[in-house]
Amino acid sequence: MSTILDPRPAAQSPPLVPGALPLLGHGVSLVRRRLEFLRQARAYGPIVELRIGPTAAYLVNEHTLLRQMLVQDAARFPRGIHFQKARAVAGNGIITASGPEHRRQRRLVLPAFNRKRVEVYAQVMREIAVQRIEGWPQDRPMELKPEFVGLATRVGTKALFSAELATPAVATVERALPVLTRRVSLRAMDPTGLLERLPTPGNRRFATMMDELHGMIDGIIGTYRATERDRDDLLSMLMAARDDETGRAMTDRQLRDEIISILLSSAETTALTLSWACHELGRHPSVQRRLQDEVDAVLGGRAPEHHELGALDLTRRIIKETLRLYPPTYFLSRTAVEEAELGGYRIPKGTTMLYSFFSQHRDPRLFPRPDHFDPDRWLPNRSADVTPDAYLPFGEGAHRCVGEGFAYAEAMTVLALIAGRWQLRPVPGERVRPVGTVTLVPADLRMTVRRRTR
Repeated sequence: MSTILDPRPAAQSPPLVPGALPLLGHGVSLVRRRLEFLRQARAYGPIVELRIGPTAAYLVNEHTLLRQMLVQDAARFPRGIHFQKARAVAGNGIITASGPEHRRQRRLVLPAFNRKRVEVYAQVMREIAVQRIEGWPQDRPMELKPEFVGLATRVGTKALFSAELATPAVATVERALPVLTRRVSLRAMDPTGLLERLPTPGNRRFATMMDELHGMIDGIIGTYRATERDRDDLLSMLMAARDDETGRAMTDRQLRDEIISILLSSAETTALTLSWACHELGRHPSVQRRLQDEVDAVLGGRAPEHHELGALDLTRRIIKETLRLYPPTYFLSRTAVEEAELGGYRIPKGTTMLYSFFSQHRDPRLFPRPDHFDPDRWLPNRSADVTPDAYLPFGEGAHRCVGEGFAYAEAMTVLALIAGRWQLRPVPGERVRPVGTVTLVPADLRMTVRRRTR
């Protein structure tokens, strides 16, 4: 009897990144200098092995393989530990669900973020942004991230709920979100799960805030159910949505999870994008002047209407370049639910697959001069300076962010208002640097503003 040999070479294991310590592996590097480590690890191969304590994880560095994992082979690699930890806050909402549950939730949520609906929410964005930005203190150092978190939280809450219910809800959401995001951040960095089980003051405060937030949202949903009228807001859209396949609407629990998912994702990510954009404009006065010229020419001192955002081309490119340099959700994970092969490497079942949009967006092979803030790299005549398939600030595939249009509209509206009214200046002597937690946050970002005179 003859033996038939498979002519294909056997899949190999990825190379191990140097520097793993006994017992700790690469854990110290991931905690102390995560962003630098993720960029350096790209030099060792398209997929590399990391040790997180005694456990092996694979880091996907090649952008074509990352796209394959997120799109073509997504069913083999569902969401990993980062998303599992976020379930403590967002339940089974669209930012944490996987598989059939996610597909169903996405079908229900997507219509609430189509272009026509974003035009409705844009009015809320504009009104709140004008109120907040007009009152900024002149010539006094101001922490930008908390200011933008407050602004984005109000926008999200007032887009979700009708006017009479949104105002009291804002205070609860503003108190809750910083506590919730910090707890999720800490839990995501604790693979043992021990931290979340300890009776610490932080965990007790987390539980209290979750109870308060759930109570507020459940009360609003109950009010909507009792009156059964369309309030022309996001919650009304979610309640009216029906699954095309089953005809079913969302349960109250699903509605609550989606509301928290929307608030959690929109407030933090938009606030970070605006914070980093203002930081870069302060560092690049010539780009700031060009932005002011564009806003003056298109708006003439007015707050932008949604239909005018299309004429603010540089404004959009500034947001796009900011998201390249500082993608808010910069480091994520998937899990291999079956043995697979990716890029010629064998992926055992159960392997944690890590990937970083931050390190990919700063790879000089994909984006020349990657650390330089250059909004003009996105001009059509400079296509050689970008790799579109490698630009993934909103994710890709079935889990691509449904609120991308909402996020761009809000960020552009706020940035245009700032450019029309204020001159942004960095605080002398202060060094701003990105810090990787669950999101990419700016450490020590304070700026001063001075009212513009035309």
